[in-house]
Amino acid sequence: MFHRSIRPRALLLLSTVLLLCIAAPFPASAADRPTAHQAAEAMGKGFNLGQMFDNSQHPATLETARPKIDAYYARGFRVVRIPVTWTEAVDGATLADPDTGRLDRASPRLAQLEAVIDYALSRPGLHVVINAHHESRLKDHGRGDVLAQLWADISTTFHNRDGRLIFEILNEPHLSNHDPMPPETLRAMTGQAYARIRRTDPERIVVIGGNQWFGAHEMATTWPNLDAVGGGADPYVMATFHHYNPWTFAGDNQGDYADPWTEEDMAGPMRVMANWAATTGGGMPVFIGEWGVGWKSRHATMNCNNIRLWYARFDAVHAKAMGMPTAVWDDGGWFQIFDHDANAFSSNLIDCIDGACRWAGVSRFNEDCL
Repeated sequence: MFHRSIRPRALLLLSTVLLLCIAAPFPASAADRPTAHQAAEAMGKGFNLGQMFDNSQHPATLETARPKIDAYYARGFRVVRIPVTWTEAVDGATLADPDTGRLDRASPRLAQLEAVIDYALSRPGLHVVINAHHESRLKDHGRGDVLAQLWADISTTFHNRDGRLIFEILNEPHLSNHDPMPPETLRAMTGQAYARIRRTDPERIVVIGGNQWFGAHEMATTWPNLDAVGGGADPYVMATFHHYNPWTFAGDNQGDYADPWTEEDMAGPMRVMANWAATTGGGMPVFIGEWGVGWKSRHATMNCNNIRLWYARFDAVHAKAMGMPTAVWDDGGWFQIFDHDANAFSSNLIDCIDGACRWAGVSRFNEDCL
């Protein structure tokens, strides 16, 4: 109850402030926008909402996404990366016109994506990364105009969201034949999209990466300078790479999982990326957007200590020492950590990510790794 001595003018001012707060749940002011460095420091460990909005493996709905977001959030994960396919058909429909990049604002899948993003942002401290994930024609034909219009529409749609929403411009930009995109083409396309985002949202964090599979070694070739993305003077730019090294161990359908990987296999790509970031990147923060092991392509259940050791060392030891936030690739399938059917974690890999977990026996290469 208000005290009688409050004057009418003060009451009017207070009411106006309250209304403004209610009307703007996702503030867009500069004071609420973290820089790329501030976001990287807060993100820590994270996960991917894989195979949901990038293809049709799981229903692209808030109902499907919410249990997974909640489960990871309860375990202290503070970044969710949402791969999104926009210009290629998923279940027979696209989110954006493949010839123009214009969003289909009447798309039910877009409405569900907005609901998932808003739900994730409603969780205190949770960062959300959305990208353009499987855009084959766009990449094959170097359609910078389409990519720019796509991100212009995405930026317009989400410009009023909290600064914890982050835009990753183009995921793993290899061509359909798996060759890398010409670096000059990718730089030009990225620059066009970056410029359109900046018209609407000058303080939205934008993420750039390499020109094929987002390998750490690709950055030096793809980005010999930052002219296309603010010339190194934009504090709202972040770099990313993916880490499946060695692929003979981490990849799906690669034989057994008794690969004698080393600490250098894990640390080497991180160091390569850190060196680029410290030099050409001008101290830019680095986000490991994908990592993991495709164990379920070979085994029905996860009981391999060698895989457990990989998950226990990756984030808690190596990435943390490098100051790099991570997002483990979890597609609910071959790289499964969370089981969508059970709405629960399917193994103790979730414990391993924290740095330690129960083993089956004492041998690193137990029989379930074969």
